[in-house]
Amino acid sequence: MKDDQQKEIKVLIVDDERLARANLKGLLEEHQYVRVVGEARNITEAEKILGELPVDLVFLDIQMPGGSGFDLLERLECRPNIVFVTAYDHYATRALGSQALDCLLKPVDPDRLGESLQKALLLIEK
Repeated sequence: MKDDQQKEIKVLIVDDERLARANLKGLLEEHQYVRVVGEARNITEAEKILGELPVDLVFLDIQMPGGSGFDLLERLECRPNIVFVTAYDHYATRALGSQALDCLLKPVDPDRLGESLQKALLLIEK
């Protein structure tokens, strides 16, 4: 499928590290069909944004002050597609067991990011 025929993916980035958010946002900008609609530093901010904006995909850090990415999932009534992004590979099994779409390790590899986005597109286009 060509990029101009693909559905737009509305993305929220949740990470307590400003540089990690900026890095991921820069990688996402390489994909024309992705639109970052918000950024959050913690799960409280993320929950507020998710209550206000339509979001297709959340790139969610796991370990953050004030609550983990797993805590956010427990608080959501309607859950968007989730891609966990973590520096700690020991979270990968739990992340995938939580029915997340994918789990990426920091620093995010651009090719792996592309694979995650393709998985999201397949779900969104159904």
